[in-house]
Amino acid sequence: MSAASSINDLLKDKLFQVIGSTPTSIAESLKKVDLRNKTVEGAQIFAVAVFAAAVNKSTLETFLADSRFATIRPLLSAALSIQGRSNMTALTLLGHCLLTTDIASTVSFTSEFRKKMGQDNLWAGALDGGSLSTKQREILKEKKRLTNEDEAKALGNGFLKHVGIVSAAMTESEANLFGVPVTVRRSSPTSPSKMPVVSGNIPFKVSNTSTLQIPADVMKYRREVLGQNDADIAESLDRNGLEKFIDNTRKLSATDPSGSKTKTAGSTMR
Repeated sequence: MSAASSINDLLKDKLFQVIGSTPTSIAESLKKVDLRNKTVEGAQIFAVAVFAAAVNKSTLETFLADSRFATIRPLLSAALSIQGRSNMTALTLLGHCLLTTDIASTVSFTSEFRKKMGQDNLWAGALDGGSLSTKQREILKEKKRLTNEDEAKALGNGFLKHVGIVSAAMTESEANLFGVPVTVRRSSPTSPSKMPVVSGNIPFKVSNTSTLQIPADVMKYRREVLGQNDADIAESLDRNGLEKFIDNTRKLSATDPSGSKTKTAGSTMR
């Protein structure tokens, strides 16, 4: 090994000190631990990362000390830590990357955080709205400037597929990040199998004075596949609004027609 190669090898895992965390460096770190098809651990890391994106380090450390995270603490310590403490820069960026995913729209915490930012994710606008403090807004604008949007989306969506929360095949960019073979998709004369679409609308009463017309295929997936009751559906409508509720449901039904991955991730992932 040449002297240059030896020096590069010694400093490789310290590059973040000068260039900061990137989607690529975070994916490399996550590959150090066994998370493949670990939906429970994946959901917990999702929760920790999006929480990290919204709070300061001391608040995150208190949250992570919760007994519910006993399983993932050693995983995060091995993958995303500095001298035994959480790598806040990496976890925060991971959280923002996860905010670009469809599943983020079904999580109450991320919906509220999006309101605070005034947009769905870092790359969805100029960060001029919402209720962020001036300092928070400056930090997020800098993070946005330094991070490529396509790479952020590849990390967020690739992570969900890597841990098995989303069952769809990885795209080429996602597969490259996580070091897995790219699935070759062959053309077919027929459309991919999806949940059968039921035509028509179903009236759904959301209050004593308000009734919404919801597509029958959307209600079928929510009730029969996800097993949601009227209270669950009403809560999701209130959180997302009708248009996003319909869009989220159809995206979930396309990527998870059996509902198994979504239900495994927990009720807040719907």
